[in-house]
Amino acid sequence: MTATILVIDDEPLIGQLLRYQLGGAGYSVKACQSAHAALIQMVDTQPDLVLLDVMMPEMSGYDLCREIRRFSQVPVIMLTAKHADEDVVAGLSLGADDYITKPFSEAQLLARVEAVLRRSGRAPVARPRPARQLARADGPTPCPVAALPCPSRPRLGAHLSAVRHDQGLSLHDAGSACGVRWEFLQAIEQEQFSYVPREQLRIALRSYSDLLGVDLGPYRRQSQVRGRSLRSTLALAATLTLLVTLSLALMVI
Repeated sequence: MTATILVIDDEPLIGQLLRYQLGGAGYSVKACQSAHAALIQMVDTQPDLVLLDVMMPEMSGYDLCREIRRFSQVPVIMLTAKHADEDVVAGLSLGADDYITKPFSEAQLLARVEAVLRRSGRAPVARPRPARQLARADGPTPCPVAALPCPSRPRLGAHLSAVRHDQGLSLHDAGSACGVRWEFLQAIEQEQFSYVPREQLRIALRSYSDLLGVDLGPYRRQSQVRGRSLRSTLALAATLTLLVTLSLALMVI
């Protein structure tokens, strides 16, 4: 049985990011953007784990966690940009099982989710899934400079992440310096382009690479070469299909 995770965050972008990351790891994910909707989902879905944002307008995550604890012992992981010790202590004292500060990496998120589920014994670990593609059929077109495997250089996202760490920048600091949301920068580093609007991704990528001093030229050229190679392959396949069809027709005649 697949573990079901309820994501409660009033920011649609964060909800999409979490759904993408958790869904890609094999979890069943439900999401809502308000405390009222969350309480209804809690009854209808009966999730195995709750990811709860602290800063919400209708009711804070602390108050919502208190309400949830009145009728359920479901594991709760709080997600927040608040880093102070008193904020962490407040969340844990209200019944949260773990506390993750934003921004967080996908690896950290999945590791903490798996650990909490394992400790609670409520549900098995997520079912394995094949590697995700950079773009989904039902999502926006991915960025044209999306990193492609190449033995001569690191992937674009990994390269940008390494340069940022070398310069001692957090995602929050980099986002502020670029004038873009840190979630977009995280999507670029993790190469999860499908949920970010194309034009916003272009702007974020250009600003981010300028900030870090990373030349995107080699990545663009590599992408263009692979694009031409793919078009040539598809054209050849179409030609071969036509020839086979004609040969079969002649045999029938």
